Amino acid sequence: MYRLPKVGQRILESLAKKQPIENLLLLTDNLRFGYKLKELLNITCPILSVPLNISVIYLASSPEICRATHIIELYSPTLENSIYLKELRQELFDQGKLVLALWNWDERYLEDDFWGDLEYPVISTATESLKKKLSSVKKVKITSELGTDISFSIEGRRWITADGYCEPGKLAQLPDGEIYTCPIEETFSGQIVVDGTVSRLWLPSEPLKLEFEAGVLVAGSHEFINRIRLYAGGVCNIGEFAIGMNPTINKPYNNISTDEKEGGSVHFAIGDSYNLGLTKSIYHVDFVIRKPKIYLDDHLLQHYLPGA
Repeated sequence: MYRLPKVGQRILESLAKKQPIENLLLLTDNLRFGYKLKELLNITCPILSVPLNISVIYLASSPEICRATHIIELYSPTLENSIYLKELRQELFDQGKLVLALWNWDERYLEDDFWGDLEYPVISTATESLKKKLSSVKKVKITSELGTDISFSIEGRRWITADGYCEPGKLAQLPDGEIYTCPIEETFSGQIVVDGTVSRLWLPSEPLKLEFEAGVLVAGSHEFINRIRLYAGGVCNIGEFAIGMNPTINKPYNNISTDEKEGGSVHFAIGDSYNLGLTKSIYHVDFVIRKPKIYLDDHLLQHYLPGA
């Protein structure tokens, strides 16, 4: 009897929890990997290669996309194509499609060992529990042994849970497991020492120091400053604070879509706040702190991860 690999189980659970799959479409910029994934899923569905030289509106009106109810994105985004792919996703959301993002995947994500034994409903329950706790929190402080010491208010800000399940108009990625918001910008001051991955695929060889004042990056490691200069118009305003909730991820994979979910980590981003704060930008640059201490209203947060 055919046994569906864990990657297949996770993908089909994610897609179908809120709405049965009627017409599935795989959008990809890597047809070889796309066909391999389709074989692992043991399903019949069309695969559409995404050309980046035609308009988003034209592509989104193609017959294959119009017929689809559920869509898998299997892409390798770069600085040059990520904006196009995000605009395409927004068109899919506007059409009411359920969309699952598998960004920068490689062969490691197809192995059962990568997914561990923790089921996503457990992650979802733990994330919702933490969300309730955070709803009454006013002040957050993050420290680390490497020197992170940053404080900010989140009073009145909305939290979003990312638990791996597709919902209309909501980004779902695999692997998943995080909860995020945007700090109140003018309260965000202090030092962050980055020892994890930086958007999208950069794992620095040594920790990076970043200094913030009133929500603005005012100084930082030479490598980091040079990197964000690649973003047209610059990116320096705080846009996100998030807590990683997936304990099956416990090491860097040099892929921000995975590494920002590491259980017990936190990450911040400069750039767009996803309408959770004031910062609006076409760019969003994440950076991970792997072993922080999290203080909520001066109380150390403990035993919040699923399975703890």
